[in-house]
Amino acid sequence: MSSTPQVSVVVPVLNAVSTVGEMLRALAAQRFDRPWETIVVDGGSNDGTQALVARFPVTLVVEPKRGPAAARNNGLLLASGDLICHLDADTVPTRDWLRALVAPFEDPTVVVVGGKTVSLPSQTPAQSYMAASGRIDAVDYIHRPIFPFVPSRNMAVRREAALAIGGWANECITGEDVDFCHRLLARFPDSMRYAERAVVLHRNRASDDELRRQAWGYGEGVAHLYARYPGEVRWRRTDPLRVAGKLIGYSLAPIALSGAHRLGLANVGRVERAHYHRIWKWAFWRGFFSYRRTGSYA
Repeated sequence: MSSTPQVSVVVPVLNAVSTVGEMLRALAAQRFDRPWETIVVDGGSNDGTQALVARFPVTLVVEPKRGPAAARNNGLLLASGDLICHLDADTVPTRDWLRALVAPFEDPTVVVVGGKTVSLPSQTPAQSYMAASGRIDAVDYIHRPIFPFVPSRNMAVRREAALAIGGWANECITGEDVDFCHRLLARFPDSMRYAERAVVLHRNRASDDELRRQAWGYGEGVAHLYARYPGEVRWRRTDPLRVAGKLIGYSLAPIALSGAHRLGLANVGRVERAHYHRIWKWAFWRGFFSYRRTGSYA
């Protein structure tokens, strides 16, 4: 690789020894003919992640601040490239990922790009639920009317633009990509694009407890956004009652579908999806209200 990279790939990691090696091998195999560099920012792993990453021809740095936003800021400041591409440690980029992700930047009005994220084959019911949920690909978020964004697990941004908005918000432990894109689009309107051919494979959370923790964190992140942008998203007095009604519905749905299944009116897949939807929604809203109550991440 050239000593003057035009593209930098920044990867935040934390206790990712079981996945980061596969990710880095796939990254090294990219079909990409421009100079590029890889910066791995470790958040304080204690499982051998740093030793494993050190075997690869990448820049490894340690970031003492908590959260992926701080790690990405560290990488942003260290990066030599004009374009900063982001991956997570539990992803596997396909061979043409990098080439496809940076292609839209040929248009000078493009500032941020999100690629296509596809779930790796599911091995557990929790993974099957997340794969079918529509929560991992940028296409599910990029055109929504409020807080459109591209997930940071498969994103590229112009370094100059990222620095112009002050980088990532370190205080956002989750939902940092929503906040980042919101501030970016406020400064550079209509500058977000979707790169369908920039495909990464994503390893979803395998266990029920991991799924609960993920949903809780998402809930905290959304509550934080309400606190950061009260003029744009308003939490009304009636909203807790609305949420409570929905949670009752999520709780009753698996019971009703189990009865329907015994009568031959619903298949086992519908019952399982309702069960995991209940798990997700209850954990999400518990995380949301925890942050609303304490003003901090658990």
